[in-house]
Amino acid sequence: MDILPIIIVAFLIAVIFSILGLGGAIIYTPLFILLGIQPLCAITMALLLNMITTASASITYLKQKLVDKRIAFPMIITSACGAITGSYFASGIESRILILLLSIILLIAALRILFFNSIGFLVKDGENKKILVGAGLAFIFGIISSLVGIGGGTFIVPLLLILGLETRNAIATSAFIITFTSLSGFVGHLVFSTLTLDLRVLFYAGLAAFAGAQIGSKVIFKRVSSKSISNLFAIILLFVAGKLLYGIL
Repeated sequence: MDILPIIIVAFLIAVIFSILGLGGAIIYTPLFILLGIQPLCAITMALLLNMITTASASITYLKQKLVDKRIAFPMIITSACGAITGSYFASGIESRILILLLSIILLIAALRILFFNSIGFLVKDGENKKILVGAGLAFIFGIISSLVGIGGGTFIVPLLLILGLETRNAIATSAFIITFTSLSGFVGHLVFSTLTLDLRVLFYAGLAAFAGAQIGSKVIFKRVSSKSISNLFAIILLFVAGKLLYGIL
C-alpha cells in the first residue's frame, strides 16, 4: 500500500473539515475505497482518523470554551452506544451493500448542504426536551456513522443548530461529540470483525490528521468563507458518490 497519498489526504481533509466541526470520515471512507482498500477496513481507518481530527480540534475548542458540555455529554453516551451497535451489524453486511448505503448517504448530505443548509427550526421547549431530542437522534446518527464510516458530524452540526446553539458552539460541540462516537465505532469494528489494519499507515496518517486539524481549527479558515467551503464540500460529495455508484453498478 502506497502510504504517501493517504498521508496527504489525511492532512488536507483534517485542515478543511476541522473548521466545520467534522472529522472528515465522510470523505476518508469513500476515498480509501477508491484507493483500493477493502470497505470494512476503509470504514475502520476512517473512523480512527476522524476521531484523531475531531479530538485535535476539540483541544482548541475546549480551551476557547466553545463546547456546550450540558448537551454534549448525553449525546456522547447515546451516539457511542449507536456506534457500537452499527459496528456489530456492519461486519455481517456485504461490501457492495455498504458501498451503496454510503453512496446514498453522501448524496443526501450533499443535497442537504446545497439546498437545505439554511432551512430549519428551533426546538423551543425546555432544556431537558432539547437534551432528550438530541440524545435520541444522536443514537441513530451513531449507528449510521459506524455502519458506513461517515463520522456523523454532517448531521450533528445542523441538529445542534436546530437545538438552538450558535454556529461556533455547534461546530465545537459536534467535534467533541464525534470524537467519542468515532472512537466507539473504531473499537467496535476491531472487536466485532476480523480486520487486519496496517498500523504503519494508521500511525503516519494519524499524525497528519492531528496536525491538519490543529491548523484548520486555529488559522486557515479565519480568512475563508464557511459557506464557500460547505458548497465545495457538497460538490465533492456528489462527485465521490457518483464514482462509488459507478463502481458497483
